[in-house]
Amino acid sequence: MEQPRGKRPPGVLAGSRARGLPRLVVLVLVAFAVVEALLLGLGLLVTRGLDGAGLHAEEAELVRAVAAERTAVWDRITLWGTVLGSTWVVIGLTAAGCLVLLRRGHGPRLPAFLALAVAGETGLFLLAALVVDRERPPVEQLDLAPPTSSFPSGHTAATLALGCGLALGLARTRPGHRLLALIWVLAVAFAAFVMATRLYRGMHWPSDLAASVAFVAVWLVLLRAVLLPPRPEGRAAPPGGG
Repeated sequence: MEQPRGKRPPGVLAGSRARGLPRLVVLVLVAFAVVEALLLGLGLLVTRGLDGAGLHAEEAELVRAVAAERTAVWDRITLWGTVLGSTWVVIGLTAAGCLVLLRRGHGPRLPAFLALAVAGETGLFLLAALVVDRERPPVEQLDLAPPTSSFPSGHTAATLALGCGLALGLARTRPGHRLLALIWVLAVAFAAFVMATRLYRGMHWPSDLAASVAFVAVWLVLLRAVLLPPRPEGRAAPPGGG
């Protein structure tokens, strides 16, 4: 049935360009391939290229210095960072975030964006961990090491994709809202706490954490460009979005 002139199909955000599903799938896969290539390049550079330039020794010195400052109090506090970044907690929070975005009344594209942000991050991380195969830092690890390798940090990447992905989705439903700054602060603080936790507990090298921040940032930017393109200038925001 032909759509009336001026009306968008349900589920297409105001101001976004309607794209067919096959094209969206292709664009998401291209974005995934680009980010994976970037991540693998970073991993090989850190573990094969810069290793001889002293990076490994400098990072080892830092993780040993952090481990030497451990206390029982901080051991307990940082345990919560491991829990918050764990797989099942991230899955649960992602599902809750998708429900929140779905209730904003903009159709399925916003929750799909958040779900793909977290699921894509997981795929990118797992593939890179398999290829790079980096050993954990040479200090006592306070958590059970997962079967994946050290590079990159899956906990850091997951919490960044979740928190920043949700913030980007909410920003599309309420552009310019006064609470958006607080949402972004909470999203970044959430990921920063988990990232610091993983360093403190001896689970990752500093470059593992930096690589996670870099690849998730690029992944979110590309995914947003595919699924949530900017509104054309002069196009009104959806009702309730101001």
